[in-house]
Amino acid sequence: MNNNTFVHKYIKPLIHNTDTTVDMTVGNGNDTLLLSNLSKKVYGFDISIEAIRKTEARLEKNNVILIHDNHINVDKYVKEDIKLFIFNLGYLPHSEDTSCTKAKETLVAFKKAYQILSNGYIVITFYIGHIGGKDEFYLLDSYIKQNKIKIIEKYRQDKINSPITYIIKKKSS
Repeated sequence: MNNNTFVHKYIKPLIHNTDTTVDMTVGNGNDTLLLSNLSKKVYGFDISIEAIRKTEARLEKNNVILIHDNHINVDKYVKEDIKLFIFNLGYLPHSEDTSCTKAKETLVAFKKAYQILSNGYIVITFYIGHIGGKDEFYLLDSYIKQNKIKIIEKYRQDKINSPITYIIKKKSS
């Protein structure tokens, strides 16, 4: 089972039709589409206009707010309780767009998502095989461990350079 299949199976029972969710990297729209079918409302971010357009074309419902902006600006748009944030890091697959997520920006976005989250989940998949992917993984993994953030599930196929997924749960204090 690949990481996307694992993530989708895992999150389906966690999200209800009254929840608001955020796709921090819409890419080709796979996660956004799933979230839109499970959630009341979805925010979707991407710096690539091509990703925004591809995602918009796939959507079946009108409960998604697509935002052509860097995910580090999540706090400028999201002002409500969020059940789940999902990060699918790297670059837009099968695209001429060469932009990809960057370690320091992803760390800022992760910190903001974690701060916004009061009682819910962050799902983050690291693609360590692309340029900068290992740096992104090591920076966030170090931050998560140093701050004793609870990872409730890890997933990785048994392949060298295969993606690594963390599922993090945060409970309100």
